[in-house]
This record gives sequence, C-alpha cells and structure tokens, in this order.
Amino acid sequence: MSARRVVVVGGGITGLTVAYRLLTSARGTPPQVTVLEGRARLGGNIQTERQGGFVIDGGPDSFVAAKPQATALCKEIGLGDRLIGTTERNRRVYVPRGGAMHTLPEGLVLAVPSRILPFAKSPLFSWRGKARMALDLVLPRRGPEGDESIGSFVRRRLGREALDVLAEPLLGGIYAGDVETLSVRSTFPQLAELEDKHGSLIRGAVRQRRAKRAPEGPAPSPFHSLLGGMGELIDRLAERIERAGGEIRTGAPATRIERIEGEGGPRYRVHIGGAEAMGETIEADDVVLTTPAHAAARALEELDPAIAKELRAIPYLSTGTVVLAFARADVPHPLDAVGVVIPKDERRRILAATFISSKWVARAPADTALMRVFVGGHRDPGALTQSDEALVTLAREELGSLLGLRAAPMLSRVFRYEHSNAQPVVGHAERIRHIRTLAARHPGLHFAGAAFEGVGIPDCVRQANEAAAAIAAR
Repeated sequence: MSARRVVVVGGGITGLTVAYRLLTSARGTPPQVTVLEGRARLGGNIQTERQGGFVIDGGPDSFVAAKPQATALCKEIGLGDRLIGTTERNRRVYVPRGGAMHTLPEGLVLAVPSRILPFAKSPLFSWRGKARMALDLVLPRRGPEGDESIGSFVRRRLGREALDVLAEPLLGGIYAGDVETLSVRSTFPQLAELEDKHGSLIRGAVRQRRAKRAPEGPAPSPFHSLLGGMGELIDRLAERIERAGGEIRTGAPATRIERIEGEGGPRYRVHIGGAEAMGETIEADDVVLTTPAHAAARALEELDPAIAKELRAIPYLSTGTVVLAFARADVPHPLDAVGVVIPKDERRRILAATFISSKWVARAPADTALMRVFVGGHRDPGALTQSDEALVTLAREELGSLLGLRAAPMLSRVFRYEHSNAQPVVGHAERIRHIRTLAARHPGLHFAGAAFEGVGIPDCVRQANEAAAAIAAR
C-alpha cells in the first residue's frame, strides 16, 4: 500500500508545522508531504532580515510565553538554547496622554488592573475613570451566552476611559483592528472567562496574579523570541521538513482544488500556478489549507462555493512596519521600555512603536538604537498607498514628536503586509463552526491558521498540531 499523499497549502508557520508534524510523528510509514507557497519566500507574516549587525523582524518578533505550544516546538526542533525573554529592566510601556509620556501601571492583565496601588497612583486615568473601573467589582456578570465586541465588553465592565486608554491601543492594537467589531470571545477569550468564572474582571485578574506568583526572583518574561529573530523558527522547520523527506515549493500557489472520486473515497487534485508550474497538478488524499481566508476561498470556489463565500466574509486589514536604526547618541529618550502604545484619541498617524534594541538582546550593535513603527490597520486603511519614502518620513516625524528624535536614521526598511491581518469580528466563532460543518462533506479537506482559531504563533502551532492529528487519525 502506497503512502498517503498530503498537500499543505501555505508555507507560513501553520503550514510548515503541519508538514513537520506529519513527517516526524507518523506511526509507520510517514505520508508524502508537499508544501505549496505562493510567494517566493516562506514564513507568511514572519519575516526576518539581518544586515550590518541588526536583526530585523518585519512581522511578529515574539510569541506569548503563557501559551506553551510555540515554546515547546522551538525546544523540539533544537532551538531551545536560542529562546530569549524581554530585557527585564525595560518591561514598562509608555502611553502618550495630555502632552506627556506616562507608563502603564504595573500589574495589568490584558488591560485589567490586578494591582490596586499602581493603578490608583497612575496619572493616565482621571479619578472618575478610576472609580468607574472599580465598579467592575460589584457589577453583575453577564451570562456566557452570545458574542460581544471588545468595545462593548470593556465599556460594560470597566467604562469608557478604560476602553480608550487601555483596551483600544493594547487589545485592538494586536489586531490593528476596530474594538467595536472584534469579537472578545474569538480574540481574548481569557477576558470573557474572567467574567464567566469570577463575576468581576479585576477580582479574577488579582486571583490569577496571586496564583501565578513566583516564590522569589524576577517575574518571567511574558514573551519569548529567538536570538536571531523569529525567522530562525521558519528556517529550522523548513530544514527539518526537507531532511524528513518532505517537499517545499515556493512561487507555487494553489489556484484551484477539485475533488476526484476513488474507490477508497474522495481524493483531491490541486492545480498549481506560478511561472514554473505551467498548469501542473498534484493528487492528494488530504489537503490542508493554511493560507489567508481570501486565498483559500479562491482555490475552493469551484469545489464548494458555500465554503468559499464564508471564507471570503472573514475581513482582513493591511499594516506596515517601518524599521529605523539610529546612532544611540542621537536619541535623547532613555528608551527604557518595550515601546509606546498610542490611544486612538491622541490622533497620531502611527499605531505604536517598539524599541527593539531595548526590548531584546543582540538585536543591534551596542552604540545604536533599533525601532519599529507600525502604520495602517483600522485607523488608517490607506497608509500603504504611500511610498516607502513617505512612510519613513511619517515615522520619523512621529518619533520626533514623541521622543524628541531629530537625527536622520542610519538604516530604514519598510515591510508591507497587504490584506494579511485577519479580523475575528463578532460572530467569527460561529462562522468557523459553519465552515467546518460544510467541510465535513469533503473528507480529507482541512483548515488551520490565523484566519480560524487564534492569530498568535502559539495558536497557529496548536491548530497545526490538531490538523496533523486529524490526518493521522483518518
């Protein structure tokens, strides 16, 4: 009996993890695995460049340490000794407010205060705003039924000021999205669970902090990265896949997937585009779609228009990352923080800025400062229509206003992520359930990735592990 044939569509973190897991965890003969990536490079939104002693991540530069899947994968593939945490002395975050730069109070758990004294002393909030947030301790809980936007949820529990100053830039900023449309249960289910379990967000956050308190020593880093940037994870996965006998093809988009009936059940014919494929097809027992939803919709339009319609309904936003490096002596700010998050009502032209050389070790030469500035998203959907030069100028002007930085950069780089940021809006979970119900009509057709159940790297790794397990169980 010949080995099963699996085609993985998409060479980002999800697709590569599916392929790796299939090839290395199979009992008996592993399947034949081919990864098809439409672009010339692997990694999806993960993109690392290295030049002149700088390690530059264009997309994600880290992952949440509390979700163990990505950390476990790094250790499994031999990157455990490359894992690093954020620099302990610089874990504060700045917020511009009222013409001044303030730091977020210590003890925030997803924009919820878990330490009362730092919050009470913070100049970021009015006394009226603090009193309104404290009402969370006595307000009745809402039942777990139904979905709700982040905006509605935070406003209901903590008030408008907490939404504007904390939740919108912190939670909405992760998705570059609109908190009034993003689903709280599909983006930050931990928040909804605090209310479901404890009745009060603040009470639940305090209990969680106390339960996780280390007996002694500094608190662990909330984020992990890799010494040479997140691209190390992509490179190592690709290396392990090819070593295990898998095939990886770049510049080879899956343009159409058709179903073909066989004696043992349905199989699939994947049509490949790109200059080199010239109408080539691959037949497979299983197809795993890990691309953005709109790309998956195009490939499935003829196979199942209903699935394609639901996939196309998942909204996406575009963002850009402007990376700038300066001589450290030219930067008047101490850069003693992870970076700056910016409330929407500050009406600035950027979403946030990260002080990369302060956040991580070994990202830049000692006498330099490396920063990332984020643009676009819900606040400025037309940002990427500007040239690279215009975006660099915009970033420099905003950093000048925020940090007093006037010098010319010694390095600049613009990364563009067009329609690359999935938006899990209210009703997203129900849509994904419907897609999976429809897909059950096509045994061997699987979905995973940022469009589905979580956009973070650990969430994508978890979904990849689940997809590989589902294939192995068939």
